[in-house]
Amino acid sequence: MLIKNNEYNKSLLDTSAVIALLKKEPGYEIIEDIIGSANISVVNLSELISVLTKSGLLEEEVDNITTSIVPIVIPFSEDIARLAGKLIKDTQIFGLSLGDRACIATGIIHNMTVYTTDKIWAKLGIDNIVVIR
Repeated sequence: MLIKNNEYNKSLLDTSAVIALLKKEPGYEIIEDIIGSANISVVNLSELISVLTKSGLLEEEVDNITTSIVPIVIPFSEDIARLAGKLIKDTQIFGLSLGDRACIATGIIHNMTVYTTDKIWAKLGIDNIVVIR
């Protein structure tokens, strides 16, 4: 479901957190507990679709998984795009991708707790990031 206002739940999932859940990797239980009310950035949804497609799943399977797993998809707004672009200055040394920065920027703009498996995010000094393993 794509919501176009600021009435989002307070949990935002990085692609890595969703993959951890799907594969039952360490930390997945944390995501399992919040998935029903979690959000994902449309950029991270695209990244998730790419990962699932590359894994060999059929398009229909990918669509079924991605439409059922995360209930709320947050659009990539101009404000989020601007912040994600500016985050390059502080994150380039850590090698964060556009998808990573889009997720972090979405969390900052909407004051959400961001869940990830990427341990390097803990070094960013940004509040509200939870590394699940």
